Amino acid sequence: MNIFERLQHIDRRIMYALLVVAIAAPLIWRINLPVVVTPAVRGVYDTFDKMPADKIALIVVYWGAGTVAETGPETAAMMRQLFMQNKKFALLPFDPQGSKFATDSAKALAKEYGKKYGIDWVHWGYQPISNLVPLLQSFPGNIKGTFRTDAYGTPMDKIPMMRNVNTLRDIGVVADITSSGELDTWIAYVQATYRDAKGRYRVPMVYGPTAIIAPEGFNALDAGQIQGMLMGMKGAAEYEKLLSAEGFATRAAGALSTSHLLIVVLIILGNIGYVMSRRRGEG
Repeated sequence: MNIFERLQHIDRRIMYALLVVAIAAPLIWRINLPVVVTPAVRGVYDTFDKMPADKIALIVVYWGAGTVAETGPETAAMMRQLFMQNKKFALLPFDPQGSKFATDSAKALAKEYGKKYGIDWVHWGYQPISNLVPLLQSFPGNIKGTFRTDAYGTPMDKIPMMRNVNTLRDIGVVADITSSGELDTWIAYVQATYRDAKGRYRVPMVYGPTAIIAPEGFNALDAGQIQGMLMGMKGAAEYEKLLSAEGFATRAAGALSTSHLLIVVLIILGNIGYVMSRRRGEG
């Protein structure tokens, strides 16, 4: 068997071993690969940056263990920016696993930045996704009437950061972080229709989907219904770069890049072997 035939029949055990190395190396050792920040990710950062300090951000958590590698870093990066800029946020989970992951992340970041529960962040409590539409019809006009207590049973009016948060107008940004596709529901029931005595209020929205459903968000992004979007792990890595806080997403994005590069190289080698073997046969 000549070299060109060997290129077409590389032992699969060798390929899998190379793939393990390509994935593990960036996760274990820091490999500085270039990260280009896209306008969609910049939009997320700028939206939180412009949020008035007297308003809170609402971080919607609709993801679980199956997508934590993508949506976990997205959620953490958003919370990190808010803590860094001394802005407050509330968690609203629609998945029990996501509730646990997001709460643990918030507690770790709060400890890192010296923030306190009830003063700098709050957990509105897990809600089943079946309640989404009734909840979206209710809470914009009466937050404390919809969420009477937090996740720990404390009345909302007893929580310091919630004393002046009554309606959607007191929320500066809604961040929908999800592994599903309910963005249109938020836009339809919250952003596009809310009115009060002061008139219409279009709350700024940002979107943090998994990579596989990210294309669904581009119509809303182009229409200005959302102001920014993180596209899975890649988007989280770009966000970490903006925050100068490289974490898991940055390392994991590097692992994706090196593994994809390896696959491309193997495909090229296989094609070279095939073309050269065919030419020799014709000769």
